[in-house]
Amino acid sequence: MRARYGNMLWGALLLFLGAGIGDPGRALADGGEGKKIYKAHCLSCHGVQGNGHGPAARGLSPPPPDFTDPDFWKNRTDSFLFHVIQNGLGSMPGWSDTLSPGGIEDVLSYIRTFRR
Repeated sequence: MRARYGNMLWGALLLFLGAGIGDPGRALADGGEGKKIYKAHCLSCHGVQGNGHGPAARGLSPPPPDFTDPDFWKNRTDSFLFHVIQNGLGSMPGWSDTLSPGGIEDVLSYIRTFRR
């Protein structure tokens, strides 16, 4: 009985940590799904390589950020980036009407792959 109870506690702890309680960007995300979402909704402005040079980026003010620039990632928490994807900022629209919180986490996971 004691071993069973201990396994349940570990399972609950892992579920809690995996769910990213308190910080949506910390949840375990599927980078493959994030890539699909990025291609469908983000690539036109943020570009194939995540450098902000997508075909729809011309004329945007401010221009899309360069996810490959290490300075972009300084002082930007997962919570902040989740909020920006969800609600928009500057010339970027919010995606809360299109993407679920899990979809936003997936995109966030994928854009992290552009970091150098």
